[in-house]
Amino acid sequence: FPNGTLVIENVERMSDEATYTCVAKNSQGYTAKGTLEVQVMVLPRIVPFSFESPLFAGQASQVTCLISEGDQPLDIQWYFEGQPLKEKAGVTATKIAQRASLLLIDPASWSHSGSYACIARNAAGMSNYTTSLEVHVPPRWIIEPTDKAFAQGSDAKV
Repeated sequence: FPNGTLVIENVERMSDEATYTCVAKNSQGYTAKGTLEVQVMVLPRIVPFSFESPLFAGQASQVTCLISEGDQPLDIQWYFEGQPLKEKAGVTATKIAQRASLLLIDPASWSHSGSYACIARNAAGMSNYTTSLEVHVPPRWIIEPTDKAFAQGSDAKV
């Protein structure tokens, strides 16, 4: 632009991250120059993951949130049903590397069913990936049946 503005559209680290110098010259021939560094920050990219299906009560399952690209430092967090994951019975989240976190469910129970999200943050922003877990459980009695005796000819309701 005539006013000296440089516009770089759709910045890419490989082609646009560099040192840029602007030189201005006036009508008397005087020049001024300024230099700046352009650093391109890369958002975290999460490799898609999913729980094995079907998963039955008592079994174990794990997923790994792997950040395949993105500038460090990275902050990786797990969410359950839209809320930060709280360590509870049978659920463990462990950072296993700078770019990876493991979520282990052992033993699985009905209360572990729901949506799990991995959220990765760095200076460039945030990315997330969500998957669902469905734990199959055996049926259980709400009210356990008991033996009843009825008089012959009466109405029986159980």
